[in-house]
Amino acid sequence: MNEEVKRRAALRFGNAEWFRRFGDIAKSIGTDRFHEALMDLFGASVPHNAGWIIRYSRAAPPDVIYSWNVPAETLRIYNSKCLEIDPFSRHWKRSQSSGVLTLAQLETSDLDFLLYKSLYLGPAGVSDEMGMFFSTIGHCCLGLFLDRRAGRFEASDVRRASRMFPALEGFHRAHLERLFDNLRRKDVFGAQDFINRPVFIQDRFGIEVYSNASWSCAARSEPAIMEAVAELFPETSPQTRLAGNFVVRSETFDKDFSLAPRGRMFVLEPRPLIGEGGAERRQDVLQIFTPREGEVLLMIMQGWSTGQIAQRLEMSKGTIRNLRLRIHRKAEVASERELIKKFMPIFELT
Repeated sequence: MNEEVKRRAALRFGNAEWFRRFGDIAKSIGTDRFHEALMDLFGASVPHNAGWIIRYSRAAPPDVIYSWNVPAETLRIYNSKCLEIDPFSRHWKRSQSSGVLTLAQLETSDLDFLLYKSLYLGPAGVSDEMGMFFSTIGHCCLGLFLDRRAGRFEASDVRRASRMFPALEGFHRAHLERLFDNLRRKDVFGAQDFINRPVFIQDRFGIEVYSNASWSCAARSEPAIMEAVAELFPETSPQTRLAGNFVVRSETFDKDFSLAPRGRMFVLEPRPLIGEGGAERRQDVLQIFTPREGEVLLMIMQGWSTGQIAQRLEMSKGTIRNLRLRIHRKAEVASERELIKKFMPIFELT
């Protein structure tokens, strides 16, 4: 065992420090640091040189979301040459089974594995890898990986990781439940009940991660919904689009949202109706704005982005941003979300 592995040698299984870190995982459930806490205990229990957290999907390339002691050049090699030949990714796509697995268990004589050894293991100086697979949603999983730069993981290492796995998987499932509970409680779209509203989640590659039954039913009845999703997907700011009898709202997750880092969530709302006297009410609202501000407000209510408005009006993006700020001040709102929520009942989106 080389010196660096010795410095990362395992804690005594079940001693006081081990249980302290075990408790840290429980305390981090539902937070951005949860999977790093999971990784910390896994790594503290098995001697290793470097660690990774990678999101695998049946339909999208692997997505590295965390690494420890992995050189930048190794990350570059993996991301540029190994996404399609990663044997752990290929294993997940075939079996979609959770648990503990080592690279030695996946070793074959096929061309992809030989390429992986040649293009990655050799240049990276990695002799063996151990992974823990935790399934999420949408045929995806998170893999926690430990690397050895000398020797292979021993049977005792695998047994130790396998004994830990049921407890860590239980924490992981509790974390997923907390994430969805947080989404339900967070007023991301002014929603009162996240679970009961039509919801659709894509990862950053545009692959579906999650959709509930109410979304699927609405999308079957109204083809314009998925057309609006395709139009909104490249946008990184909160957006709104009309889709038949629905309004599609979108928002981007940050890189720490483990279900779909840098992905997007879409929520459906019924298309609002003006109702009797609505035209007069809308005209009253517009009186507080200049003609140009009123024009920009109407475009905002139709879901246009700053860039689209600037192009349509042949103005700079900076000018449009200033107009938006003036509209917010006059409307006495702090954000575009509040603006849309305040004025949508009296605007017919066209």
